[in-house]
Amino acid sequence: MLPSGLLVVYKRKGEIQPRYAKLSSENLDIANRLIEAYGDHIGEKKKVLASFVADLENEGYEYRFVRALALLLDRRGTFICSSKINPADLRKKIFQATEKYGLATTLEKRQRILEVVASETALSTEIIEEQLYADLDSELILEKFEKPSALELLQQYNLSLAQTLLFDCTELSFKASGNWQRLFYFVKKLGLIYEVSRDGDFWVKIDGPASLFKLTKRYGSNIAKLLPVVIANQEWAISAKILWEYTNEICSFKMESTKHSSLLRKPNLQQVTYDSTGEESFANQFEAVKTGWTLKREPEPVLAGNQVIVPDFSLEKAGLKVYLEIVGFWTEEYLRRKADKLKQVDVKMILLVNEALSCEKLTALEKRPQLHFIYYRGKISLAPILRYLHAAFEEVKTKEIKMLENLPVKFTEPIVVYAEFAGRVGVSVEAVQAVLTANPPSGYLPTTNSLVSEEKLHQIHLSLDEALSQPGKLTLNQATQLIEAAGINDASCVLTHLGYKIAWHGISSEQAEILPSKVNN
Repeated sequence: MLPSGLLVVYKRKGEIQPRYAKLSSENLDIANRLIEAYGDHIGEKKKVLASFVADLENEGYEYRFVRALALLLDRRGTFICSSKINPADLRKKIFQATEKYGLATTLEKRQRILEVVASETALSTEIIEEQLYADLDSELILEKFEKPSALELLQQYNLSLAQTLLFDCTELSFKASGNWQRLFYFVKKLGLIYEVSRDGDFWVKIDGPASLFKLTKRYGSNIAKLLPVVIANQEWAISAKILWEYTNEICSFKMESTKHSSLLRKPNLQQVTYDSTGEESFANQFEAVKTGWTLKREPEPVLAGNQVIVPDFSLEKAGLKVYLEIVGFWTEEYLRRKADKLKQVDVKMILLVNEALSCEKLTALEKRPQLHFIYYRGKISLAPILRYLHAAFEEVKTKEIKMLENLPVKFTEPIVVYAEFAGRVGVSVEAVQAVLTANPPSGYLPTTNSLVSEEKLHQIHLSLDEALSQPGKLTLNQATQLIEAAGINDASCVLTHLGYKIAWHGISSEQAEILPSKVNN
């Protein structure tokens, strides 16, 4: 972001655009000269650098462009006060001496005051004069400098221009190719007021600072901070309405990845962290308990009529997805909008509601079957959540079982893996396993993970007998490997079905021996 005085724009027929710096050889040359100057001026005062920048402006370059580049480079530098004594204390002593000995209306009086302060501080008058204003911005010393490339500097300049323009937006809308978790993490973290709608793509609309009466400066800054997160996506589009104060008109502003991506510097975003201790605590608890459900933080938006809700989590198992929202922010307007949206949700959603907070607006929704309310005080308990998930899954599983029982299927494969069949039919593995093990098709043996045809079992039987006919013993591990090589994971079930016995000579399966089946005996 840049000071508004350094913003350069095009404005025509109600449209406004930053005057982006082209990645031309001339602009790259200016950027390189500035970067080298900062590198060469380490250990010197900031005002020396300012003098170099002024000289560059005098060569005919656009002064706002040069000053903006210099400002961005300032932010990459570390400037320190070189004085070993606090300049503010020195100035205070000067004022006190002036009060005692009178104003320094002559050079002699001025020198007298300096000498008085020098005697008090054990410093020379020359050092006092040198350190008196050492804490002022222009007197600071460049200690370190993080050198960017010229291309990075120009891309950062272009991004800063766009951010500065967004300071005065009344509305910002964007769509992105993905990464919704991170986007909404930042939207919430930055405290932005948003709405989401779907018109083919998901569009997020942010109320702009110019539409608010309070927190205008901070809110505008937060909107600007969101811009790098949006453009970090592969594809994106942004549109905004800008209140152009010089003509007091609303102008439209657009950016698209296809046109502007190469001009802008994409950020290296840090890993997303939880934005509330409640969310983090719940996630840690849930992950610690192996439930078979996959927890996904801030999944894709959920349709709610013409709008959407972005839940805190989704819980998925065998194709069943349940969303979970921790309702932890309470204002009258927020609850009204939340309730209006929840009325239109047609997916299963758990709402964790803190009883310590006002929740009258939501209790009216408790009769909606797709919404499940769980109230808590203090720490969130997993037990009611897991009970609901179990019941929801059993309900789905029961329907799937009924569907499978009426499904006319004739298997011909030697091995029918439950997971593969469930994927083809579109049901859970648990439902397939329940149906096929309870009523296995004729000519098949149900095992833990699959059906095995009698023909396949006969082939395995022959292989095991051949192995047993060789000198030495056939261990359990060797038999298991032979069965697994045939594509079956449940060796124990197969051995038992074929009538083999296992002679244990210890607790290790390495020492267990396979004995011939009764069929052969």
